[in-house]
Amino acid sequence: MTGLSVARVRMLDLPLSADRVFDYLVPERLSGVVSRGSVVAVPFGGSKRRSAVVVGMAETSECGDGLKEVSDVVDRRFSLNDEMLGVCEFLCDRTFCTMGEAVQAVLPGGATGALYHAKRDPVVRLYRLHDPSAPVSRLGEAARKALSLLSEGGEMDEDELREKTGVSPATLRSLASKGVLSSRQKEVFRNPYAGRGRITDDGELSDEQRGASDRLSGLAAEGKPCAALLFGVTGSGKTRVIKSVIDSVLARGRTAILLVPEISLTGQTVDLFCGYFGERVAVIHSSLSEGERLDAWKRIRAREVDVVIGTRSAVFAPLENLGIIVIDEEQEHTYKSDMNPKYHARDIARYRAAKNNAMMLLASATPSLESYYRAESGVYTLVTLKERYGAAVLPDVIIADLKEDTAKGVITPLGGVLRGELEKNLKNGEQSILFVSRRGYNNFMSCLKCGEVITCPNCSVSLTYHRDGDHDTLKCHYCGYTRDVPDKCPNPACGSEHLGRRGFGTQLVASELADLYPQARILRLDADSTGGKFSHEAILSRFRNHEADILIGTQMVTKGHNFPDVTLVGVISADAALYLDDFRATERTFSLLTQVIGRAGRSVKKGRAVLQTYTPDNETIRLAAAQDYEGFYHSAIKLRRQLVFPPFCDFILIGIQGAEEPEVLSLSLKVDARLRELVEKEYSDLPLYIFGPFEAPVYKVNNIYRMRVILKCQATKRMRELVSRLLLEFSKSKKAMVTADVNPSNI
Repeated sequence: MTGLSVARVRMLDLPLSADRVFDYLVPERLSGVVSRGSVVAVPFGGSKRRSAVVVGMAETSECGDGLKEVSDVVDRRFSLNDEMLGVCEFLCDRTFCTMGEAVQAVLPGGATGALYHAKRDPVVRLYRLHDPSAPVSRLGEAARKALSLLSEGGEMDEDELREKTGVSPATLRSLASKGVLSSRQKEVFRNPYAGRGRITDDGELSDEQRGASDRLSGLAAEGKPCAALLFGVTGSGKTRVIKSVIDSVLARGRTAILLVPEISLTGQTVDLFCGYFGERVAVIHSSLSEGERLDAWKRIRAREVDVVIGTRSAVFAPLENLGIIVIDEEQEHTYKSDMNPKYHARDIARYRAAKNNAMMLLASATPSLESYYRAESGVYTLVTLKERYGAAVLPDVIIADLKEDTAKGVITPLGGVLRGELEKNLKNGEQSILFVSRRGYNNFMSCLKCGEVITCPNCSVSLTYHRDGDHDTLKCHYCGYTRDVPDKCPNPACGSEHLGRRGFGTQLVASELADLYPQARILRLDADSTGGKFSHEAILSRFRNHEADILIGTQMVTKGHNFPDVTLVGVISADAALYLDDFRATERTFSLLTQVIGRAGRSVKKGRAVLQTYTPDNETIRLAAAQDYEGFYHSAIKLRRQLVFPPFCDFILIGIQGAEEPEVLSLSLKVDARLRELVEKEYSDLPLYIFGPFEAPVYKVNNIYRMRVILKCQATKRMRELVSRLLLEFSKSKKAMVTADVNPSNI
């Protein structure tokens, strides 16, 4: 077969076992239209049409004659350029996903289905070369005003013309039909952030901030791939430095991506950046509708955007001439996807920075140990901010020993020390933030006679007690299962009516505060109170505008927020995550405590923080109270080096899961045996430790049983080859599936 254009494609909906390249002829009508990166429709499996992405073009095919033809291009606007197709191939190689999973991560939802219908409004303009004298003489006053307005040049949409001149739509259509005006359809992209109120900023940097900005801007201006870590104490003004660096990047005609870890942080970030960069900012996050995300993507492709702000998936924004990718609060686990493709935004940012000769800038007051180690080792450029901005100083921290309250018989989430500090703030008219690790009212419910805990029928976890108005329910925070509170113990052998509740969540803390301080205005920020698109921002805006005295919340309140009038932060249980069975537990606890302490005293008033704990002498809590990141880092990295834990190794988690428990258990043994066999016979050169198989920490989620095998290794190309072989061999398993995750957020 010669002289014919052949498209080499990979399907977007095939499983791993069938994820390979297929050849199709490009018909004459699509010649010059189909190219590498095009998303096309092709016949596959009889008469069925499937979406596919073109990964290459050729003049011939090894498949010989009889190739089927490409049916159509799904939408030319959704084609992938070489960089973004390269990102997809990178995802396949590094995360063991299919090409379809990679493409669907890179493209906005709905793009490959071609189901999107653009919202259009008419735009009117004047035909400049036409003599309007005859028609104009018979026009009314409103129409003459419209022509006069349009004669000044440019275009105006119909609504604006009607508002300014009073001209009717019928008159405009008549003028267009006579050639006096011309009209065209212009695609109008939905932008839920357009026209928002904006946070003002004087733009003045301190000497320390200016030095950091100049150093980073100079590095970015070199026009070669680079990576830097902006490490600064809480309240040091890292966002101001980031804005200044982005400004220098835009001044050179390049573009920028700014990633934030939480949806709750996008609002204030957007307000700040829109106030400076105007409407050429796009926002991407999961709370937007599919159509709004698609419109943001299309604005970017239309080159109407210079800065993209968003959560993890915004790293795929198709900006051209990318100059910088910033990852704010880079230590946060939300930058790692738990669904295929299981990528970390930092890895994608590094790849895109390399392809664009751009900068990857990480920023945090508590960088991940891996990132700070790379900065200390010279892989990243380290830039430090040691002082809080302006007159602000770091808050005083009180470590409150809850054992003292317990000894007095006081069992409450609000200990005596914290209550005393709250009362001072209420008396002085100052604001407070309370961090609670769990949402709901109580963590679980159990029988006081036999000890039976009421669990979820779909998951191996206890149900959380919720109080919604007058109706009490038990909810599963994993699968969403909900039931009424039982009247008696569910254990058939018991049946006692004596049930008790244990633990506390945001609802209980809010309730106790309302009882203690009925005059206090209280807001709650958690997953239960933020169901709407802008509900995070609405609550935070009310608090910023002094419509509340106390803000209670989960991790949403702990990082990134700047409330100048907050002078007290309380941590209800500083030990909550400290003793979890995960090697990152101390790192996460230190980061969380340091960040939440940093919300206090960010302006002229001195701040305080109260850490309630049962282990007041714990080193991690002491170092967090002292805001001593370097002390924590040197202690933690020493232990990591001794144990050969990241950053001195990689972990690859092989997951086995399915709905039938016997099948999952059986397959996990087979996977483990085959893995050890491959290592012994063909990969004995790899430095590798194999642990398992064993149950996942939460064994059953939504009626799916989960087993795992963990590899302690270096995730080299050869190591990835071994894992790929293993996954492919078991990819046709009917009743359970095998997956792989490199350096998962939780072990």
